[in-house]
Formats: sequence, C-alpha cells, structure tokens
Amino acid sequence: MLYESLSQPRIFFLVVLFGFLSGIIFDFKKIVKNIIKNQFFEYFLTFFCVFSVIFIFFIINLKFNYGEFRFYTLSTFFLSLGIERLFIGNLLEKSLLICYNKINKGLKNFYENKIGKRKNRRNSKK
Repeated sequence: MLYESLSQPRIFFLVVLFGFLSGIIFDFKKIVKNIIKNQFFEYFLTFFCVFSVIFIFFIINLKFNYGEFRFYTLSTFFLSLGIERLFIGNLLEKSLLICYNKINKGLKNFYENKIGKRKNRRNSKK
C-alpha cells in the first residue's frame, strides 16, 4: 500500500481536530464582538477569522495530506467546524461570558472599594 493510504486515519483525525480548533477561533471572535461593540473592529475580526481558518486548512492539507484535496478532507473539516459551532461553541461561549462577567464585576467592586477608601481618608483628614 502507498504511504498516503496508510496515513488516512491520521489525516482524518487531524482534520477533525483542526476543524474544532477553527471553530474555537470563531467562538473567540463572537465573544470579543460582544465585549467590544465597534463595527469596523467586527468586520476586521471576521475577515481575520475567515482568513486564518482558510490558512489553517491549507497548511493542514499541505503538511499532512501532501497537498492533495480530497472530498473527505473538505467534508470532514467543515463538518467538524459545524459541529463545534453548533454544540460545543454555545457551551464555550456561555461559560467564557460568565467568567468575563464575574471578573468584570469583581474588578468593578475592587475599584469602587478602593475609591471609597480614598474618599474616607480624605474626609477623615479634614
């Protein structure tokens, strides 16, 4: 058998893995979009994510599949990307937004307490 035929299970696994990683890139884009609400930044981030996913797919194809485009690699990549976006992406986005909100609330309380202590010191000196 050819070496390319023997390595197809490994290629399949790597394409699925990088499809999931590409979906995670889009999840981070979605989270950053919710935090920073700038129209230009949103377009730039979308362009960057699409370009990086295409770049990842081509690099994976060149490095592990010897530059051969096959239907199973395309379908596997986009199927794993879709599965990640539909199922795992929602869980990841919700959990990261909860963490962000807790951190943001904790920092807000910290700075409010710090400012309150400064005001109390100024009032007590007078």
